[in-house]
Amino acid sequence: MPEFVINTSSIISSLCHSLLRLEPYTTCPFRCVYCYSRWYMEDPTSIVYPRRSILSKFNIIVRKMYRKGLRYYPFRLSTLVDPLPPHEELYRFSEKLLRIVSEYEYPLIINTKSTLTAREPWIKYIIKLAEKNSILIQVSISMLTDEADNRLEPSAPTTSQRLSLVKRLSDVGVPAALRISPFIPSNLPPVEEIEKTVSVIATHGVKHVIFEGLRIESKEFSQLMQLNSSSIDVESYGADSVGGVKRVVRVSRKSLEPIYRTYINFLSKYSISFSTCKEGLFNLHTAEDCCGFYTFKNYVRRPTLWDVYVYVVKHGAAEPQTIISHICRKNSIVCDSDLDDYPRELSKPLKQHERKLIKTVSDRNLIEYLVPVLTVSDGKICVKLK
Repeated sequence: MPEFVINTSSIISSLCHSLLRLEPYTTCPFRCVYCYSRWYMEDPTSIVYPRRSILSKFNIIVRKMYRKGLRYYPFRLSTLVDPLPPHEELYRFSEKLLRIVSEYEYPLIINTKSTLTAREPWIKYIIKLAEKNSILIQVSISMLTDEADNRLEPSAPTTSQRLSLVKRLSDVGVPAALRISPFIPSNLPPVEEIEKTVSVIATHGVKHVIFEGLRIESKEFSQLMQLNSSSIDVESYGADSVGGVKRVVRVSRKSLEPIYRTYINFLSKYSISFSTCKEGLFNLHTAEDCCGFYTFKNYVRRPTLWDVYVYVVKHGAAEPQTIISHICRKNSIVCDSDLDDYPRELSKPLKQHERKLIKTVSDRNLIEYLVPVLTVSDGKICVKLK
């Protein structure tokens, strides 16, 4: 597994802008019942301690890019465990990473449930980066009630504490997105409930909301749904099954879409942009990209199916290679040989992701699975007719 780049897969390689990661700690103490890290961590442990080896390596990578005058590809802190657990007050390891990021004004997404981001010394680095349009805080919640927190995220700060964090960050000029992940819906929430939820979100200064429906091992899904008194449709997460068994399932997009549409109607009244994460529901997105990269000043990103979708909507059906060639001529996109100047620790795995994407755009079944509104007809990618 590459240290700084997420592994390739049909879903990740096709849908994710945000592939560069910093994983500062070995595990997370928040004990979320849906925790994803157990699927991916090579050596799971219950002990929280810093992964010290990444500090010097990250510093070298950033320095190389700076000296070459390369445009930065944003990193995410982090993807598997919370980067600011209570142990951070002892180890101050994420602070060390923030110091490097701040020195080079490197664009960074912080994905967290922790309230430490609004405290010293972390906030001083975050504010400095915000002044340079180089930071986005994604505050993660799953439901908007503290009661649910006790069942789902027993050792994490409460939802109300996290919403207050968003407000404090917004008040000092730090861009903050609300990441509703995993989103665990009831069958179809009353419109009044969604309207109230959006009103609460808006009063806390949120400008961008990212939804990601629950995904979990199938044997645990029913148990978790009982926590929310839900009986919701599920579908396989992943384009492939192993031995005919689809191990990981998620809330079906057919179930989510009408709920999302209702959220969008109310979010738009407050000029709050909407996106989904790894769900391919691009026809619902109201943001320039799903992660919030558009808040950064100096950055590049990789091509994804989002770019394919935008091309087809704007220009009409076209052959995959034509679309990819057009996308890769954009100033904000890095492809293939453009990556050669970047450190090998990044360029090699990013090229692997690009090859996976190119393979995907020629596969009708994969395209339709990943982005339900797209299809392939006569060798050309196009939007499905309604």
